[in-house]
Amino acid sequence: MSAWRIAFFAGLAAVAAPAAAGAQLEIVTLRHRPAEQVLSGLQPFVEPGGAVSSLGDKILLRVSPANLAELRTAIAALDTPLRQLVVSVRQGRAWHGQGDGVGVSVRGGRVEIQGGSADSQREDTVSQQVQVLEGGRALIRVGQSLPLVMREWRATPGGWVQVDSVRRADVGSGFYALPQVLGDRVNVEISPSLERVGPDGVVESARLTTTVSGPLGAWIPLGASQSDTHRTDYGSTGLARSSSQSGGQVWLRVDAIE
Repeated sequence: MSAWRIAFFAGLAAVAAPAAAGAQLEIVTLRHRPAEQVLSGLQPFVEPGGAVSSLGDKILLRVSPANLAELRTAIAALDTPLRQLVVSVRQGRAWHGQGDGVGVSVRGGRVEIQGGSADSQREDTVSQQVQVLEGGRALIRVGQSLPLVMREWRATPGGWVQVDSVRRADVGSGFYALPQVLGDRVNVEISPSLERVGPDGVVESARLTTTVSGPLGAWIPLGASQSDTHRTDYGSTGLARSSSQSGGQVWLRVDAIE
């Protein structure tokens, strides 16, 4: 027996349980959407004792004639053409650093003490968007390949030798998204990432994976991060202190193209 026939009879068995009085089996073929998606929207309207299941592009119903009329109306409202969507992601990061130090030097028998401070900040915002058919998967990533110098020491018969090599690292930003629209709201499985080269040359990265729900056409906050670092260096000629704060936020917006 073919897999389709097995699935078909399994679907029939699912609706063959005791049902409402006078219930008859009805099969509705959908035109636009997967049956599993429509089925979830029908469940709240099924009368007690009624049964519905899905199979491919078909909905199997065993309900009373009155409830069948209601479910047909609901199916017509749910089985609409898939819409073209625009998924937009905005990722922002801000960095603020402060530093001060005191140095001691001896000149001509005199001891001189010098001090100073510095303050710097930087903000980065990346906005990206991609079009995708409702229920489809979207992936976008933009960046660059940067050369990174790798240094290592290797043992040779003549002693240790310094060996430098250049490797390339991909640094960029992007996101993966799977949107599902129901009415004027959207559920999105989303995974954005943001990478950049920090002030000290180190590649910094931020990643997030989540599922959110919100209204179409509105910015939805996905998450935020915050970090603080402090450092103090002591030496024979003085000391230096530095601190920095960095934070990031991610927003999502889904619009339907009419």
